[in-house]
Amino acid sequence: MAESSRDDSTDILVGRLIRSYRDDMRRKGRRLSQDGLIDLMIERGEEYAISLDRSSISRWEGGARPAPREFLVAFGRTLNIPKSEMDRMLGLAGYDSLREEERRDAILSATQRIETQMESIQRDVRSIADSNADAPVDAVAVVRSALWKIGPPGIYALVVGFVLNAMDLNGTLVLLAYVVFSLAIVAGQGILRWLKRSPDRFEHDQVVDLFFISLFFTLNTSLLIGTLTKADHFGFYTFDSFTNTPMPFLFTILVNLVLSLVASIIFDLLWVRLLGMGSFFHAVWTTLPPMLFVYANIFVFTNLSNWIYFMVVLGILFGAFAVIVALNKPGFELRDSDFVFRVAVVAIILLCSFGLVGTLVGQQDPDILVTGAFYRIIPLPEVSPEELGYTHEGGVERLRLGSLWMALANILFLVTVVGGYLVATIRRVGRREHVSSLE
Repeated sequence: MAESSRDDSTDILVGRLIRSYRDDMRRKGRRLSQDGLIDLMIERGEEYAISLDRSSISRWEGGARPAPREFLVAFGRTLNIPKSEMDRMLGLAGYDSLREEERRDAILSATQRIETQMESIQRDVRSIADSNADAPVDAVAVVRSALWKIGPPGIYALVVGFVLNAMDLNGTLVLLAYVVFSLAIVAGQGILRWLKRSPDRFEHDQVVDLFFISLFFTLNTSLLIGTLTKADHFGFYTFDSFTNTPMPFLFTILVNLVLSLVASIIFDLLWVRLLGMGSFFHAVWTTLPPMLFVYANIFVFTNLSNWIYFMVVLGILFGAFAVIVALNKPGFELRDSDFVFRVAVVAIILLCSFGLVGTLVGQQDPDILVTGAFYRIIPLPEVSPEELGYTHEGGVERLRLGSLWMALANILFLVTVVGGYLVATIRRVGRREHVSSLE
C-alpha cells in the first residue's frame, strides 16, 4: 500500500468526500449507514472490507486518520464512482491514480464485476422469499405510505360522493368543486410531507410523492370535461342508475387513485431495484413501466380522444421524471450529459406545444374530439345528450369548453410543478458538482 503525503486538512477533506458519496448512496430507499457500507462492500466482493469496522470508517470520514488507498479503491468500486472522480480523490489523498492498477488487473476486475452482479441478483431473489431483518420494516413503511396517500382522498371521494348522490346534487358547480377538492387534498398531502421532512426524508421519497400526485392530477383533469357533459371517460355514466348523477365521478376518482398509487409503488420499487444499471437505462426502466401500466388502462377502458391526449401528457411526464431519476442517481455527472438533458427539455417543450395546438384545433373543430361510447375497445351503450340534460349542439359547446379547461389545467401543472421541480433538481445537481470541483 502506498504511503500518503498530506496534512491533516487534506485528511479532513478526503473524509468529507467519503461521507458525501456515502450519503448520496441509497439502499432500499434509505441512507447508507457506515455499517451498511461495510456490508455492501462485502456483498460486492470486496474482501478487504471483511476486516473493517464502523470505528475505522468513522475516523477516516472525520479526518482523524488518513484513509488507506485499498479502502478508497474498494469504496469507489462499491459505489460505482466514476473513474475521473476516483482519480481526483486518490490524487487529493496523495495516492497514484487507478490507471496503472486497471491495466494490471483488467481481466480480473471484469470477472469480479460479473460475479458480483450475479451474486447481487441471487441475493435479491433470495430476499423476496427469505425476508431479512429490514424487510418487515420496509413492508410496514410501504403500507403506511400507501394508506396515507390513498386514505384521505379515498374517504373524501366516498363520503362526499354518496352525500351528493343522496341529495341529488349534480350541478356543474357542485361537481366541479367535488373534483377540484379531491385534487387539492392530494396536493396538500404532498406539501405537508415536504414541509415535515426530517433527516430520514430524502429526495427519493419526494420524487415518488410528486410522481403519484402528477399522475392523479393529470388523470382527474379529464373530469373537468365531465362536470360539463356529465360523461366520464371510463363510461360509468352509461349505467342506468348512474346516468346524470355524481356516481360516475366518485368511481372515476377512486379508479384514478388506485392507478396512481399502484404506478407510484412500481416506480418506487424499480428505482431501488435497478440502481446497478447505468444512469440512462436506470432512468428509462424506472419510469417507463409505471407509465405503460397507466396508459394500458386508458387504452383498454377509454376512447380514442383519451388515447391521443394522454399519450402526450404521459409522454411529457415520462421525459420529465426520467431526467429527474437520472439526476438523483449517485455518481451522476451533469456536465457529461448536458446535451442529452437539453434535448430532453426541448422534447418536453415540443410535446407541451403539441398538446396546446391540439387543444386549439379541437376548439375550432369539435367534431375531431371523439367522446361518448364510440371508438372503444370495450363497447358501451350509447346515452343521448338529452338524457344528460342538454341538446346535441349544447353538448358540443360543453365539450369544447371542458377540453379547454382540461388542457389548460394540465399545461399549468406540467409547466409550474413538474417543470419547476425539474429545473430545481438540475440546479441542485449543478451546484453540487460546482462545489465538488472547487474542493
